[in-house]
Amino acid sequence: MRFPHLFSPIRIRNREIRNRIALPATLTNYGSGNRVTERWIDFLSARAHGGTGLIVSEIIAVDPEALAHGAIVTGYDDVNLDGFRRAAAGVEGAGACLVGQLWHPGRQQLWHPTRSPMGVSDQPDPLSWTVPHVMSTGDIERLVDAYASVAVRLEHCGFSGVELHGAHGYLITQFLSPWSNTRTDRFGGSLEGRVRFVEETAAQIRSRCGADFIVGLKMPADEGVAGGIDVDTAERITRHLATLGTLDYLAYGQGNFSESLETHVPDMHFPEAPFIDLHRRMREAAGGIPVMALGRIGTPELAEKVIREGYGDLVGMTRALISDADFANKARDGRAADIRPSVFDNWCWGEVHAGKPLAEFHNPHLGAPDESGWQPAPAASPREIVVVGAGPAGLEAAWVAAARGHRVTLFGASEKVGGKLGLEARLPGRAEVAKVPAWQYRLAEQFGVHFRLGERASAESIRALDADAVVLATGSDMRKPPLDVTDGPMLSTREYAREAPAPNGGTAVLYDHDHTAATYATAEALAAAYARVVLITPRTQIAQAVNYCSAIGIHRRLRSLGVEIVTGVRPLSFEHGMLRYEDVFSKRTTEVGEVELLVYATPRSVRDELASSLADIDCHLIGDCMAPRNLMVAIHEGHAIGNAL
Repeated sequence: MRFPHLFSPIRIRNREIRNRIALPATLTNYGSGNRVTERWIDFLSARAHGGTGLIVSEIIAVDPEALAHGAIVTGYDDVNLDGFRRAAAGVEGAGACLVGQLWHPGRQQLWHPTRSPMGVSDQPDPLSWTVPHVMSTGDIERLVDAYASVAVRLEHCGFSGVELHGAHGYLITQFLSPWSNTRTDRFGGSLEGRVRFVEETAAQIRSRCGADFIVGLKMPADEGVAGGIDVDTAERITRHLATLGTLDYLAYGQGNFSESLETHVPDMHFPEAPFIDLHRRMREAAGGIPVMALGRIGTPELAEKVIREGYGDLVGMTRALISDADFANKARDGRAADIRPSVFDNWCWGEVHAGKPLAEFHNPHLGAPDESGWQPAPAASPREIVVVGAGPAGLEAAWVAAARGHRVTLFGASEKVGGKLGLEARLPGRAEVAKVPAWQYRLAEQFGVHFRLGERASAESIRALDADAVVLATGSDMRKPPLDVTDGPMLSTREYAREAPAPNGGTAVLYDHDHTAATYATAEALAAAYARVVLITPRTQIAQAVNYCSAIGIHRRLRSLGVEIVTGVRPLSFEHGMLRYEDVFSKRTTEVGEVELLVYATPRSVRDELASSLADIDCHLIGDCMAPRNLMVAIHEGHAIGNAL
């Protein structure tokens, strides 16, 4: 076996886990009306069928005060007992171990204030600035019982254990951290006081659920705020908890809902596995209690290293398992190259943080009943299919159609696949996105797609193939800004990525009418090439199309590079090196002089010229050439048409 350490079993409490791959708790928002749904169950079951060893459910509310919105499922009443039983049967029946994550946000307000935000102390929530009601000793004792009561329900439903969510600034973090816990009673003060809530909760669960029931804890190894849980404090907490004998594994997730939230889901700008050194240190402090290492671990090779070299006993792989439910089976069976890659851009996190159901641009079957093991259904009758456009939409349509048995020819104007995504991959910190078209191209080659790259398709060249159907995935172009006058050098961000002109040390201006991550990667590239970079946008803030965690990194990098950010303005003219812009509210004008280059990211125009000349053919427009949108729509539409042809 190529990954012998990763696929060695491990014993947690009295349960043998078949391998070291774990799904950490993953918020899906697939619940509805605070109830378990089929999709909630299907998401977990798919990863069990895909070979994952340990599966932690998403958050389960332990108290009515913990309900942030309707997609959070309740564990404190009996309405979800049937759903929990079916989830346990699906996961445990597929050979995985199911653990339920018990959650209370405390003062933390993610979406809107809960019925009565309760906190350990009176410090405001760092995200919403909500000041909570400070819990009395009686309130705390009631919550200890609430956690244990939910654990009992889950045990009766067939769950193998529970995990106490003590990371990311939620209630248990608020107890553990000296930054948030200023209590003077027995639940505050010294380290022993701050860990008492965990100690009493774990002890009560153990006494009520029995010796075989798994009890885990997720906590920070580094909270990322001055005066909070740093590595030394986390190590001391770990050593103390290890002496209690009530915890069966420990997992470590970094940051809280301050600016350190960026470390909660480290994106592609972080190195791979940025926190495993912390996890190894926690493992040494844990006294033999298994430790889960997690954070930007996306390949079986890296996961194998984590186990082999002693960074952790389990490997948590949330985003990798969102991208591919069959990650474990493919790695075990020698098909690691078939694993649908995660590029760690945090698109999926942004969806759930906005209160929407979990979605992944590269996995159209996420949460579907047939997600694990899905294969395209054979076509009833093979057809001649022409796809125009070798970007992610066209590649997806081509490989799926070919996998179904169609004869597929794909035209690409460039000699390389990837389209605009390939250009984005050239920008600082965006190289990971190239994995998406590379994976699609590999499948297209595997299923026999005939590529005509470096050839711009025409109606004549398409007709010459006697196509039964044509898929146009020709993309879009950025519009030039509507300037009154322009006589200076001006490029779109895509043109700049393709061939940036040689700078001469002056000023570059970036007009941001786009707000995507690629735009800010362009700003970083400009900052490396020009003495001064001014970013202007008509909105009152930047990065509104970027998930909150990754947006924190954008602000940090641009400010560190000295990029000047001017919000609420639009450009008027660019003449003789002078860019003039106006405030969208006050209409005051300002000028920036000695501008060597204006780069723009703007709303796009479709590139659909071929459609009108192919009106007599079964012709389908997908992705940006249908309407300019985002990468998820491009891939999902390509996938849908590949299955429909």
